[in-house]
Amino acid sequence: MTHSNGIADARLQLPFWLWPLAVIIGWLIAAASLSYAPGGRLNVLWLWWLWAGIPLLGTLVAAGAAAFGRDRPWLFRWGHKTLHWYPKPGQRWQMLIGLQSFWLLLGLGMILGFLTLLLFTDLAFGWSSTLLDGDQSPLRLLQWLAMPWAWFWSAAVPDASLLDATRYVRIDPRASGTERAGDWWPFLMASLLFYNLVPRALLAVVGVIRLRQLKAQPPGPAIRGTSQGGGARLAPVVASPLSAWDGALVINWERHQQGQPTLGGELWSDDELQLEALLAKPPSAVLWQVPANRSPVGELADLVAQVRNTGVARQGLRAIVDAQTQPERHLASWRQFAGEHQLQWVTE
Repeated sequence: MTHSNGIADARLQLPFWLWPLAVIIGWLIAAASLSYAPGGRLNVLWLWWLWAGIPLLGTLVAAGAAAFGRDRPWLFRWGHKTLHWYPKPGQRWQMLIGLQSFWLLLGLGMILGFLTLLLFTDLAFGWSSTLLDGDQSPLRLLQWLAMPWAWFWSAAVPDASLLDATRYVRIDPRASGTERAGDWWPFLMASLLFYNLVPRALLAVVGVIRLRQLKAQPPGPAIRGTSQGGGARLAPVVASPLSAWDGALVINWERHQQGQPTLGGELWSDDELQLEALLAKPPSAVLWQVPANRSPVGELADLVAQVRNTGVARQGLRAIVDAQTQPERHLASWRQFAGEHQLQWVTE
């Protein structure tokens, strides 16, 4: 990620109007999904999957991406266009907290929409299946799904009589009555709470705790000297001419040069493997060449540290300028990066 915290935070901020919009969207989703099918019954199995199953899968995927993801998020690799932003672990957790907060409000809107329709309409639920015959039913599956609340909300646990009374047979709609058609709502409400809102709330809480832990960690080592006032400051960057790097291993970051290795692709794991192959025989020095008008990212700092851990003590950084390069912005940012990570500043 860039070393400009203002830019990083701006990318992670969600507009204020998005929060009430999430509640409205959730209300509309509930209203749309509770609109009657031509058969006159709301399929309770389909509603469970839409309201609880898909959100639960999304929560698990989001948790895995925040905890273990190191590659560039898929949103920044859409088609052939990429955004050169590699979020650090703390920024991944920050994005997760924001997204889970949005989905929590959307789920709250779904609950409000469900309660509104329960209050002002007569909802009739049922279930049907082409594969299951009259002697079979998803009773065991539904009771297993109801385990989280079975001990305190028995009305929200489906039983055999409820399934028998609400099974809808297309060829004979009168085969099942309507007396218990509304008794499915506690099960759907409990599923919405325990499989949609609760996992997202727990993940958001874990994200807040993890983000605080990351912020509490001391910053990485930097070269520091003593200013005349006695305070700590970054040591000056050591300048080095390009001619002094003959024979060094030249690695390009997010730029292509014929005959030279390039890192900074879409997958972080590929970069690590490629760098390990390049360092199989440790070189005497490594020269990093970067496009000046790109921003420094944390992944490049990790690769620099990986090179240093193999015993390569001499590393340099050369920023390739073009017509869009702004010395006071782009070059200054790369010079700061070089000072923080003990890289020599290579010039023509």
